[in-house]
Amino acid sequence: MFGGLTKTSSRIAIASALGMTLGGFAMSSTPVKAADLGGDCCADLEERVAELEATTVRKGNKKVSVTLSGWVVKDLTWFDDKHTSGVYVGDKDTTLSSHFQISGAATIAPGWSGGYTMTIEAPGNANGFFTNQENDNTNFEGVVDGTHSDRLLRVLLSYMYIKSDRYGTINWGLLSQATDNTALLPDLSGTIIESNAVFFEGAGFFLRPKGAVGNAKGQANTVWGQFVTCLSGGGIIGVDCNGNTTNGVRYDSPTWGGFSVSGGFGENQYKDIAAKYAADWGNFKVSAAYGFTNMLDENYIFSGGGLNGKRTDINYNQVGASVMHVPSGLFIYGMYEAENAGGTLDAVTKGTFQHNVTSPDAWYLKGGIKRTWTPLGATVLYGEYGRYNDEYSTLVGTDVCSGGGFTNVFPAVKNALGPTGPSLGSAPICFNNVFNNGVFVSGSETQRWGLGVVQEIDAAAMHVFARWQHQDVDVNFVGFDVAGACSGGCKANQSFDSLDLFQVGGVIFF
Repeated sequence: MFGGLTKTSSRIAIASALGMTLGGFAMSSTPVKAADLGGDCCADLEERVAELEATTVRKGNKKVSVTLSGWVVKDLTWFDDKHTSGVYVGDKDTTLSSHFQISGAATIAPGWSGGYTMTIEAPGNANGFFTNQENDNTNFEGVVDGTHSDRLLRVLLSYMYIKSDRYGTINWGLLSQATDNTALLPDLSGTIIESNAVFFEGAGFFLRPKGAVGNAKGQANTVWGQFVTCLSGGGIIGVDCNGNTTNGVRYDSPTWGGFSVSGGFGENQYKDIAAKYAADWGNFKVSAAYGFTNMLDENYIFSGGGLNGKRTDINYNQVGASVMHVPSGLFIYGMYEAENAGGTLDAVTKGTFQHNVTSPDAWYLKGGIKRTWTPLGATVLYGEYGRYNDEYSTLVGTDVCSGGGFTNVFPAVKNALGPTGPSLGSAPICFNNVFNNGVFVSGSETQRWGLGVVQEIDAAAMHVFARWQHQDVDVNFVGFDVAGACSGGCKANQSFDSLDLFQVGGVIFF
């Protein structure tokens, strides 16, 4: 598929980690040969035991070859929300966390093969989606009950396939959709694990309204992730809108002249198709991909995290492309995604004012240089920027001044919220008598930028890295009264402190 990633982070490993499973490209190992059972009985028995031990570890039988692969990733993350700072040690979050993959393949006939893939996540302690100022013992499952249940293994993939060298591959089981991370994988920099467009870190931190007290009481209930959330996929973080692995069927074509296509269908009535291209153009490497997904959900997740029995019909488009000048190592990568929703979404309806989120979008750029300046391997220096527009679907229909996120269990926070718009005086938005019929989010823009360095260590199949991530959010609010000047909605302003993350760590592949 996409070439030019790195020596130590193979295309198959990167793609598998991000959910773009390549059943048709599973690696094979040399089958274990049967022991020679000549000699005395004891020697024969010892040889037989050794043979059984070898076949138990490496293969299920003498027809199916087996490969064990994966990586371990650990990092140290320092955060600063302008009032509180701290240091956490842990993993990346799903699907980039430490994991191992068992894949098997067997020849059916010339040009035909069958096989399977099972991928198990083993994150230990993850610095990811749910990490925040109060807790670092979290992972994708969001389970924190003091019993270290956040450290359980998790099945990410479990599927089988039949492959034809000429006609392509059919995969079925618990797998990734054809368009899972389609726009992310063209990144030729070799830094997808270290940093990409998804908010793998920073999404779980509590927002701090400007002017709030500088301790835990000054944190809003709302987190950054609620402003980078997809309409589809059950509230997945932005630019990864169909990132959940799903029970389904997927077809992957062979590659013709650098082009390939994939498509499939599965649970929650999703249907998708992806087209990919990768080639060398003289001194340039080029990689690009486009994906379209249609998702129907008869009981989608609404604001507040419950199920509301409503029906959504969402079209999701994504495109990504990357170019690298090989002699200089200079590269540029970009991606764009947009959702368009129909059906019966949650909405704010107050008098003549009606509002919901139907077309959020996001874009992301990464550029830099990749050169081999030392005998260790290539060094990658990069900068990145992303913007996520109106990705606040989980807050639509929620009165933020009535337990909806910007109030808190601590009354001191309510009294500390910042100024309103110029026409409404200086009282906090949740304590302005004008807004006695609710305050709602009506728009948002989240920005993220950063810098990073990755050093590849080819002799150890290893990366070490350091990165800085800065994030800001601008939120528009509309407030209502029972009757009067704001019965149709009045602008209400609230600004928030930014968040900085600095991370160092390493990845070792096997």
